[in-house]
Amino acid sequence: MNKTKVMLAIIATFIITLFTVNTIVWYLQDTATFKQSFSHGATIGIMLIVGWIPAIIVGYDVNDKLEQ
Repeated sequence: MNKTKVMLAIIATFIITLFTVNTIVWYLQDTATFKQSFSHGATIGIMLIVGWIPAIIVGYDVNDKLEQ
């Protein structure tokens, strides 16, 4: 059950990070819609380079808290 909670925390954090990055890209892009900015090169690049870091940090912290 603990591994499931950690997995859900990681996925939720990744999705929140994705929506945050997507919103920033959508705000800065004049012609793209919110839906189109998901497939924009900047969104994909940022998520590949730094998008997974917050999810790993949150997953590590949740795992430590559940082990105590």
